[in-house]
Amino acid sequence: MKKLSIIVPALASLLLSSCLKDKANVDLSNLTYIAEISTASTNGTQDAPSGGLDFFSGATLSATAPDLDTVTFTVNIASPYPPTKDVPVTIAVNDVARTSYIADPSKVQYLAFPAAGYKLLSTTGTIHAGRRLDTFTVVFNHPQLDPTLSYMLPISITAASGTTISGNLNTIYFHIVGNPIAGTYSWDFTRWNATDSTSTANTGHFTGHSAVFVPISPTTVEVHSGYYIGPRYQITFVNTGGVLSNFSVAFNKDDIAQMLTGGVSIVDGPNIIVANPATGYYRFQYKASTPGDRYVIDGYQK
Repeated sequence: MKKLSIIVPALASLLLSSCLKDKANVDLSNLTYIAEISTASTNGTQDAPSGGLDFFSGATLSATAPDLDTVTFTVNIASPYPPTKDVPVTIAVNDVARTSYIADPSKVQYLAFPAAGYKLLSTTGTIHAGRRLDTFTVVFNHPQLDPTLSYMLPISITAASGTTISGNLNTIYFHIVGNPIAGTYSWDFTRWNATDSTSTANTGHFTGHSAVFVPISPTTVEVHSGYYIGPRYQITFVNTGGVLSNFSVAFNKDDIAQMLTGGVSIVDGPNIIVANPATGYYRFQYKASTPGDRYVIDGYQK
């Protein structure tokens, strides 16, 4: 009995020591490190995913960005623990991804970015041991782009030593949507404090200002009105082999909601007076109430 009472505590002590040692030393040798493109500054939601086709919209370039638009994106190492060694990363423009995308005729037929339309500042980087991210930068040169055309610049991870490159998040699809009526227009605006334009009570007027038809999709653009907060007209049409027809106009719903908070409501319109893509001339009308009457006409000439 005495021998047994001595051996059992010794064995328990040995087993406990072994268990504690196992817990204190985690074996990282079999971890899998996944290299992926994660976030981008093009995404309106901070730190939201922007790589891969599942997050395609997060890589949309703004048609109203500055002439030189600096965009950043991150390469991330996905794993339970950060890498224990430096990970050199190489990226490159991958036009095969664009041609694969447009092979589906139902999708927007993006053109390759012209060489003068962008500059990839560096194609190599390093994710340092104990960290997960490295940041890359592209500068887009918008004056070199035709706003009536759609462009895509896919950038892919081509090498990341010691990792597995993600199969679905290895590419970011930077893209900008074009529209055949997009671009800069000469803009005239008139407002009457009346129910129609026959009154001489013209209290708002300008000519020769500039306005931009901003592409929302290949068949929809937005442009500001000159009244109040400048509610945006959304102009939509049908494009049949380059023949534009069936024009319609509405207001951006967010703008209307903002006007209502200021006590201004739209009581009629917007309506199309002229929509002529052949001459590049568009003219729209609507009525607002503050609650006093406001009759508004905006005209745009390409």
